Amino acid sequence: MHIPIHPFTVFSLLSSVITLVSALIAWRRSAPGSRPLSLLLLSMAVWSGLYSTRWMDISLDAKAFWFKLMYIGVAALPTLYLVFVLAFTHQARRLTRRNLLILSIPPVVSILLQWTDHYHHLFFLSTGAVDVQGIVMAELVRGPAYFAHVAYSYIVIGFAFLLLSQIALRSSPLYLNQYRLIMIGSILPWLGSFYSEFNFSDWYGLDLAPLLFGFSGIIFVLALVRTHFMDLVPVARTHLIENMPDGVVVLNAQNRIVDINPAMKHFIEGETSSLLGKDVFDVFHAWMEKLDLFLDEKETRTELKVPNDPSRYLDLRVTPLYDRDHTLSGRLLVFRDVTERKQVEKRLRYVNDKLQGQLIEIGILQSKLREQAIRDPLTDLFNRRYLEETLDRELSRASRENYPVCIIMIDIDHFKRINDTYGHEAGDLVLKAIANTLSEQSRRGDFACRYGGEEFVVVMPNISLEIAYERAEDLRQSLTFLSVPYEYYQLSVTISMGIACYPENGQTREIILRAADRAMYAAKEAGRDHILSYDQLQLPEDALKDS
Repeated sequence: MHIPIHPFTVFSLLSSVITLVSALIAWRRSAPGSRPLSLLLLSMAVWSGLYSTRWMDISLDAKAFWFKLMYIGVAALPTLYLVFVLAFTHQARRLTRRNLLILSIPPVVSILLQWTDHYHHLFFLSTGAVDVQGIVMAELVRGPAYFAHVAYSYIVIGFAFLLLSQIALRSSPLYLNQYRLIMIGSILPWLGSFYSEFNFSDWYGLDLAPLLFGFSGIIFVLALVRTHFMDLVPVARTHLIENMPDGVVVLNAQNRIVDINPAMKHFIEGETSSLLGKDVFDVFHAWMEKLDLFLDEKETRTELKVPNDPSRYLDLRVTPLYDRDHTLSGRLLVFRDVTERKQVEKRLRYVNDKLQGQLIEIGILQSKLREQAIRDPLTDLFNRRYLEETLDRELSRASRENYPVCIIMIDIDHFKRINDTYGHEAGDLVLKAIANTLSEQSRRGDFACRYGGEEFVVVMPNISLEIAYERAEDLRQSLTFLSVPYEYYQLSVTISMGIACYPENGQTREIILRAADRAMYAAKEAGRDHILSYDQLQLPEDALKDS
């Protein structure tokens, strides 16, 4: 009896409508994997929708035309399923342009072979016609290209399904229902496809996969509604739990370990993977006196001591996990290493115990602070403040007792080049070495100061200009041969010096320092690594006063 509309046509069209609606819903989501899922469902809709023409009462030429268009969805589906799984499991970093191009080659080749099959017959060795309940059906004999495509499709889909299964096994109990629905919706069409391939001849080429796509679409819609699939996507485990510095353990409702991150290996001897499935009481009984906190249905927190060598202290937070219906589905254990904090607390207690004894030392410390107020912290020489206060007193005494006071102003040549070439650490080492040399070669009664930056001042009371010049030359020689080790380098410098004396070159501190400074800059202009006294500049007598 002639059947105007075959049931398989109705099933195919219904399956196509359901998957198309699911594709539109998925496209409106913005979660990872939503766009690949939408494209996957669209390919399923194309496959199931155009497959309905195989069971329609139309010409063989028309069926051949629609079959070729249908094959676009058939060929693209395995690749799109793999892309969806990678995106959904937060492994989209593998979906580079190069990898996507490689994945697109097999489906494109398969489509071209199918469309050009009438030239080479690699896809179908032969095609014929057979009457099935009044409908003319194409009778197909499968060829090598067909089997190659089927093998490739099953391998890609099997790999993607295995990857999805592994992620599901390691996921939080909160997302298990979501993963179950995705896996069920994925496996149904392929079970039908397996059955159809092994019974291809008996069923006139009937393919159950497009007929079952509708069930997959229904399951995906159910996942969208019930588990907020594509709204609440499991956060990438590799970005959170795997990289957390704290140890994380996830328990199920029966207090068995279902997930554990690599950080726990710092607290537990052996491989953490061997603990999966074990009872938490058996694993941590040696750590805690009270294990009943694992039975509490509210968040708890405690500190515990891990009997390792050396011992470590952990802060443990136990958080119960609930399903949407407020049923306890597991617990989250977060272990944070607080050993350092405990050690700090111990040291603080020790310091507090000794505080009373240290009160006696406060007076000594105050004296040291006064000393530090007049010292340069880097070179330990006197600072500019001390120079200004002491030089005024020294000049007053020299005026009363009628003796000269000579001042040497010292500047390091090209010091900025050292900082720019080797860094400020190297510059600091040079400054310290020069300061040590100045201290070692100073007489009793002399004092050396860091005037600022790379400038130093040496004050020499009761000494003539001639002797001051000789001592400055000795000092220049010592500093010229100075070698400062820094990493793989030996740093050396040259210096320029200016000398001024009281009372010949000025009566006050400001004028004497200004005279020495002018002489020093004149030495730099004369070629550096040089010494000049203010008298050698041949300036007008009131030059300093005018300045």
